[in-house]
Amino acid sequence: MFYRTLPPPARLEPFVDCIWILAAPKGHSDPEPEIVLPDGKTELVVHFGDAFLKLEGGSYERQARVLMSGQLTERIMLKPTGEVGVVSIRFKAAGAARFFDVPYEEIVDRVVEFADFEPAFSVAIHERIARAGSHDERLAAMIAVLEERLTQESKEDIFVRQACQYIVRSEGEYSVQELVRLIGFSERQLERKFKKQVGITPKILSRLMRFQKFLAMAREANTLTLADAATACGYYDQSHFIRDFTKFSGMSPMKYLSSSHVMSDHLTTPTSPPPPSTK
Repeated sequence: MFYRTLPPPARLEPFVDCIWILAAPKGHSDPEPEIVLPDGKTELVVHFGDAFLKLEGGSYERQARVLMSGQLTERIMLKPTGEVGVVSIRFKAAGAARFFDVPYEEIVDRVVEFADFEPAFSVAIHERIARAGSHDERLAAMIAVLEERLTQESKEDIFVRQACQYIVRSEGEYSVQELVRLIGFSERQLERKFKKQVGITPKILSRLMRFQKFLAMAREANTLTLADAATACGYYDQSHFIRDFTKFSGMSPMKYLSSSHVMSDHLTTPTSPPPPSTK
């Protein structure tokens, strides 16, 4: 299996977490379904291999070639069908809105065909990726698409992006009251703007950041007690932590830690939050 991530160029860094590519020959990937966990990010995904299947209501549905994965508040289940070839832009929490005018609140917990929003773009990007002669060219093509769009007018609200940065840098420790004071919106205004540009509320994004902090700790620590993890991730008690974890992952923390989730780790690998601004 080939997996690689690239950090975004400086001009895209305020909006993009990373660009990644995953490839494996037919029969190499596990035929069992893989879980994909919420990570507080939106993705633009292009398949250049065989399409994946996504579990929907007890049965699997074949995915389209070009997809937008909205914010997740619960796990989804994916299953490869043959040769794996996926290249994706993983946006920061509010980053996709700088490039695409999509109803983000309507695609929460959904992976949707991007042609529903921009059919010409979907055809063009898939053809561009399919024609690429190497993985490096595919990664470069995804970067080029965003750089081309960066010159276009955007409906992005920069204050929402700033609020997301506060939440991510604090690993979910910023309260809504602190955000209201820092950004200057009322709580209701902030929530409405978040739903439009991010898809979820500030409170849910904060919970997802704490959830992701635990996953990062679990990858690095050989031994990790739930009580210590709950405290380190900003929970007042262990039961609150377990409820959140079960809501987001569909299983208990101990069951998750004892299971294999290699592809899931690739698809949702968290990156370190940016250092606090010195300005």
